[in-house]
Amino acid sequence: MADDENNENATTADKIAANSVTTAKLTADAVTADKLTADSVTGQKIAALAGRDGKNDSDVSASGVLDLRPPSESLKAELCRLGLEYSSTDVAGVESWRDYQRGVLATFDGTSANVTIADVKTNLSATLSLAEVRKVTRIDTMTTAD
Repeated sequence: MADDENNENATTADKIAANSVTTAKLTADAVTADKLTADSVTGQKIAALAGRDGKNDSDVSASGVLDLRPPSESLKAELCRLGLEYSSTDVAGVESWRDYQRGVLATFDGTSANVTIADVKTNLSATLSLAEVRKVTRIDTMTTAD
């Protein structure tokens, strides 16, 4: 296995195993290119794959970086992209996100399957799935429209 560390034909899993790494931060391309699965990772004695999409970032020992960004395929990431920021969570577990400048309120529960986005002046709203939110490029409200 020691030769795998510098072998250009070695898979990412082989290179990780050659270095006795137990936690690795991999790009989505590396995971896809090497067709890494939970079984192949376990087979290589790799305990966890840390990364933005895996969100196993509590162990910063390998990289020294604590990544607090939401998973890229999530409502939270999409709300951030649209300029909203976390505001609060109520006792029922409903999260509120806001864009104070535009007068936008977004709410969703712990299941995160859908988000309701509302104009705070008019209370007009739309409930969207993650796929639908991805298509949104701008939110116009009575407060501001570009």
